[in-house]
Amino acid sequence: MTEPRSSGPDGATPEHNAATPIDGPLAPAGAADQSPIPAETVQPPTPPGGGIFSLDRPAAGLYLVAWLLTGTGLGILFVSVISTSSASGALALVGLSLATVGSFAGCGYQVVARRTARSPDAYRGPSPVLAFVAAAMLSSAIAVAFGLAGLLTALTGGDFLLGLTVVALGYLTVIVLFVDRTGALSWSAMGWPSGRGRSGRFVGDAAFGVIVTVPVVVPVLIGAGLLALVLDVQPTGRIPSVEGGLETLFVVIGAAFVAPVGEEMFFRGFALSAWRRDLGPRAALIRSAAFFAIVHIVNVGGVTFGDAAREAILQVAVILPLGFVLGWVYLRHGIGAAIAGHVGYNATLLVLAAAAGQLGGLPA
Repeated sequence: MTEPRSSGPDGATPEHNAATPIDGPLAPAGAADQSPIPAETVQPPTPPGGGIFSLDRPAAGLYLVAWLLTGTGLGILFVSVISTSSASGALALVGLSLATVGSFAGCGYQVVARRTARSPDAYRGPSPVLAFVAAAMLSSAIAVAFGLAGLLTALTGGDFLLGLTVVALGYLTVIVLFVDRTGALSWSAMGWPSGRGRSGRFVGDAAFGVIVTVPVVVPVLIGAGLLALVLDVQPTGRIPSVEGGLETLFVVIGAAFVAPVGEEMFFRGFALSAWRRDLGPRAALIRSAAFFAIVHIVNVGGVTFGDAAREAILQVAVILPLGFVLGWVYLRHGIGAAIAGHVGYNATLLVLAAAAGQLGGLPA
C-alpha cells in the first residue's frame, strides 16, 4: 500500500503515464495515485436557477431588498389591477412605489457587483433592461400619483405632454443616479458633445440625422399599411385627437420633442453605448434596436389575445427599422443626430396625420 502522491494536470503523477499499471480492471490511468479530496471541499451541484437566490455575493443586502420589494410591489400592483375597490388606485401607488425602490436597489446592486467583477474597460453600470424597469416603475408611480391628485384625468393634449415629460424624467433620473454619478458612462461617452465647437458640431450632427431618418417615413408607412392588411389589425392610437391651438401645440411638443429626447437619451445614448462596450457596435446596434421595438409593445391593446398579438407584431415591424436607423445614425454622429432624426421622423408623421385628419392614430 503506497502513500497517495500529488497528481499532475492530466490526472497522473509525474512518474506515471497512461502505460503505468493500474489498480483494478476499469480504473483510469493514475487513479491509484490520486489524493483523496477532503469532504469539506466538495460542493453539491446547484439546481438550475439556484444561484439567483443565493446571498453569497457582494452587496447582499441590496440584492435581498431588490428582490423582496420588487416582488412585493408587483404583487400589490396585480391585486390593485384585479380589484374593484375604490382604493385600487392608492393600492397601485403603494405597489409601484415599492417596486420602484426595489428596482433602484437592484440597479445599485449591479453597480457594486460589476465594479468588482468586470475590468475597467467593460461597462460596469446596471443592465439597460433593469434600468428601464426602474425608470418605468418610477414614471408609472408618479403618473398614478398625479391621477389620484386629479392632474391626469382625461386624455387631453396637456395630459399627453405631462405623461411624456414624466417618462423622460424617469429615464433621466435613472441615468444620472446609476450611470453618470457612478462613473459607469460619462455624458460624452453617451454621445453628448463636449469641448470647444460643440454647438457647431451639434448642428451638423442634427442635420445629418434629419437627412438620413426622414426619408425612412414613407417606406415604413407603406410596409406598415401592407402588414396591417395582412394581419387585419389597426394600431391603437396613442396620440390624442384634439381641437384647439393650445391642445395641438401640447401634442406637437410632446410627440415631436419630449418623446424623442427622452427615448434617444435612454435607448441610444445609454443602452446602445453600454452594450457597445461589451459586445461591439454591430451586436449593440441589433440588441438596442430590438429592445427599443419590444418596449413599445406595452402600448398595444386588443379585445382578445389574438388581436393584441397581431398588433404587437405590427408595432415591432414599424418600430424596429426606426431603431436600426437611429442606432446607426447615433454610432456615426452621436446623440444630436439621433435626437434630430427622431424629431424629424415624428414631426413628419404628425404633418402627414394632420393632412389626413388623423392626428390621433400614430405612434410616438
